[in-house]
Amino acid sequence: MTGPARGPVEGYVDLGDDHIHYFDEGTGAPVLLIHGAFGSGARILQTEFGRSLVRNRRVIAPDSLAHGCSGAPPDPRHYGPRRRAAHLAGVLDCLGIARAHVVGYSMGGWMASALATFYPDRIASLAIGGWDVVEGMYTPAAVWGLPEITYPILSAMIRRDRPELLAGLHPDREAGLAAAIDGMNDLAGLADGVAACPAPVALWVGQEDLYHEASRRFAEARGFSFISLPGDHMATLETHGAEASRRVGLFIDQTAVSPNPTHRANRG
Repeated sequence: MTGPARGPVEGYVDLGDDHIHYFDEGTGAPVLLIHGAFGSGARILQTEFGRSLVRNRRVIAPDSLAHGCSGAPPDPRHYGPRRRAAHLAGVLDCLGIARAHVVGYSMGGWMASALATFYPDRIASLAIGGWDVVEGMYTPAAVWGLPEITYPILSAMIRRDRPELLAGLHPDREAGLAAAIDGMNDLAGLADGVAACPAPVALWVGQEDLYHEASRRFAEARGFSFISLPGDHMATLETHGAEASRRVGLFIDQTAVSPNPTHRANRG
């Protein structure tokens, strides 16, 4: 049962040389909500998906390194999957949360995969959205006839299609942002980490998203839940966010009451 609504609280945690900012909002079961590339904790909380999710849950939404109000060191060594997973675990440690329901979208799905690989005991359930756990950005790269997707390619697309996501980017932070985006191409061991996750796992993705079929195949091959939603990569969160939140929330709620740690629920 949830208590009175609790407005967002901001905090910071210093993890070695990395300065991570986060939002903590709502009451109920803790959910670690991980935003995508060029986003922030504040931005994903403001989507229809985020607003719906926080109504009856405690949602912790960190700013990934080089995003939002977190630090942006230029050294690419700060942006590997193990270190990014440590940032998430560090936020949970700061808040005294042993285990959380983990919901990641796009780049956040990559980071959630890393958390499952390196800190599986911190996960109560795992919902990876808008991401190919096996091939990552190599899936859209193949569709677009590219060998891989790197920061110059992706940032040019963002500037063309969603310029507001890069508005206000300070030149001193761009090298860090580039390292954060390029770091997503490090996929070594992450699919195996997700496959071995001891908590219930769901993959959720829009039907028009280039990641849809790859996500469906991965989920079906491993008996994971698969949540197929309306919309493309952005519309699933922004236009159809209430439906996405309802379906992901149902998965979270079902796993929270299941006595079986390998229970797979909410297929549809």
